[in-house]
Amino acid sequence: MQRYLILLFVSFVSIQTGVLAFEGIERRRSQYLSEFGYIVTPLPFILPGVGTGIGLLGGLNNILETQVDLYLVTIRGDVEGGIVGVTDINLIPKRLLLDLTTVEFSKGQQNSYQKRGMESDRDDYNIVELSDSTLQGGRLILTFYDRMLEFYTIAYNIGFEISAIRDNEGNLTSEIDNDETIEALTTTYGTFIDYTDDRSDPKKGIRLQVEKSGSESSSESAVDYFVLNYSLTGYLPVLSYSTLAFNYFRSDAHVVREGETDPEMLKNDFGCYETSFDQCEPGVQSVILDQIAENRYGNATSLGGRSRLRSYVGDRFNGAHSEFIGAELRWNLTDEKTPFDIWIMKDLRTGIQIAFFHETGTVADQREDLWESRKDSSGIGARLVTGSGFIYRFDLGYGDEGVATTLFIDYPWGAL
Repeated sequence: MQRYLILLFVSFVSIQTGVLAFEGIERRRSQYLSEFGYIVTPLPFILPGVGTGIGLLGGLNNILETQVDLYLVTIRGDVEGGIVGVTDINLIPKRLLLDLTTVEFSKGQQNSYQKRGMESDRDDYNIVELSDSTLQGGRLILTFYDRMLEFYTIAYNIGFEISAIRDNEGNLTSEIDNDETIEALTTTYGTFIDYTDDRSDPKKGIRLQVEKSGSESSSESAVDYFVLNYSLTGYLPVLSYSTLAFNYFRSDAHVVREGETDPEMLKNDFGCYETSFDQCEPGVQSVILDQIAENRYGNATSLGGRSRLRSYVGDRFNGAHSEFIGAELRWNLTDEKTPFDIWIMKDLRTGIQIAFFHETGTVADQREDLWESRKDSSGIGARLVTGSGFIYRFDLGYGDEGVATTLFIDYPWGAL
């Protein structure tokens, strides 16, 4: 029954947006923005699975009347480090664009749930502490037809060390001192078709994104797989200048070669030097078993976090396959261009929105098991849309594990 609902949903979006496409869609404004904007603001955060702390965000949009944007973030607390990004560098004006990003964190952490799929308990996880995490790379974009058709490639060098494993209350279960850096080169190739009236703030049209991503195996014992992602989003104008947005998302991992699945061969990598796997700490055992599942099936794009199932923490649900449907009413309270210049921010306000959303999704290691169990999220949000291309978003999502807060830049299912 669920699959029929998905087919009905996709057909509805395709037919409705197809009507708009037949009538013809023109961009409401230039897609190469030059309106200057900046922001300098404290960035406190409380993120389940990540921790708490304080940061400082600085951003310059459309520097010197170009499309180049610069972002800097520094963070202190349970996570410490910094991010620098430069985007929309026109290597060939309005044809070939380059984004560059570098990330360095001296410490951080993530939740590792002890059961993949949809049935893990909210408190059934371990905290994996990371140190010396780095990411460097960028995105190259070839664009046509006023950014309605794009081909892109993304490449990142990623490295990190696992320093400790704790239980969900923060008690140390294993301290790892082998100083082994886990490294990977991830690459993504994608196509982006954006037949909408505006790339950053669409009110009508249809958007399709298809991409393939993978990473080089770090060793012969690591799994070799790639992931195919498909995202279809439709935008329907309602209530004068408001918008109803729909998103269907599917992600599948395809294993080329399985990795090591013998826990006795993996236990030393996770700080267990006992004579057998059965003697390892329970928390360490669960992390090893999760690694074995990934080595056997691979990992599709997870659900939970800032875009899909927003009432759950990031990467809450993992499996070899994932599927998602979401709908969001973006109710525009204003639709005029109003400059603003306060001491922490300068830009051109083009809209203030209240958003209402509902989402449902599922993950599984076997494709036929999708939708045997699912999770739902509902919520409300507020958005500030700016002339420089930023959409400042604040969302509150509610599900069966409570309320989660998202403070981010860009729409869910957006172009960034």
